[in-house]
Amino acid sequence: MPKTITLMINEEIFNPIEKKKEVQHYTCRDIISDINSEALFADGFDDAIIGYDASGFKVVYDYDKCSDILMERDSMTKQDAHEYMEFNVVSAYVGDFTPIFIHRLD
Repeated sequence: MPKTITLMINEEIFNPIEKKKEVQHYTCRDIISDINSEALFADGFDDAIIGYDASGFKVVYDYDKCSDILMERDSMTKQDAHEYMEFNVVSAYVGDFTPIFIHRLD
C-alpha cells in the first residue's frame, strides 16, 4: 500500500489576490426597522420610502413615487392610482406606527 502524504497549502502564498470581503447592504426598510422595530411598512412600496419622521419614527413615503409604482407595476392610470392611494393606502390607519405619505413641493 502506498504511503499517503498530506500537505497543508498556505492559500496566501498561492493566491496572493486578497479575497473580496463581503459587503453588507442595508435597505431603507432595514435601517428603519433597526431604529423602530414596531414600524409598519406599506407592502410593495419600498422604493418610495424617503425616510422616517423625527418624533414618531414612522416610515415616510413619497406619495407620487407610490402612485408611479402603481401605474408601472399594476398598469393603473394616474386617476386610478390616485384613487387607490386615497382609499386603500393613505386613509388606512393601522396603529401608532401607521406610515406617513407626503406630497413633495420640489
